[in-house]
Amino acid sequence: MPAPAELNIRPMTQVDILAVVTIITEFSVDDGRLAQDYYEQYFRSGGHGDEQNHVATIGEVVVGVTGLYPDKYDWPGILWLNWFYVSSSYRRRGIGGSLLDFTIKTAESLGCRKLYLDTSSDSDYAAAVAKYEKSGFVREGELRDYYAKGDHYLIYGLSLSADG
Repeated sequence: MPAPAELNIRPMTQVDILAVVTIITEFSVDDGRLAQDYYEQYFRSGGHGDEQNHVATIGEVVVGVTGLYPDKYDWPGILWLNWFYVSSSYRRRGIGGSLLDFTIKTAESLGCRKLYLDTSSDSDYAAAVAKYEKSGFVREGELRDYYAKGDHYLIYGLSLSADG
């Protein structure tokens, strides 16, 4: 489904923290708490190097969030998807696909050869996993029972270049 014509994707600002954390908390209270800490620290420190955070808006309403961050071991050409969420009120409108396409294109423009993401095997994440797989991400790893018995930590990767 194509995204609404009025959808805009722009860099996140400190003013967006409350709206973004609210979106994330709709999905997971634990993720919302972690996101609150992350974004407060991110903006307090003036950003974290090469990390990027963007929001999707319709008019003045923040409807989604996405981000990229470099590999923690600083491996060249590797980026990770960060805090990818769409507001429950705006799902199934093409916004998630537009946000993910934007993020992939941004990663490519930064010379990224491989984009990774991590997620959960819990059924609450099934729609997101389907979106990732539809966009070409391939499951590359699993840490069994990471979050809880039967809830596994999943790693997906997307090659963005021939040597990815």
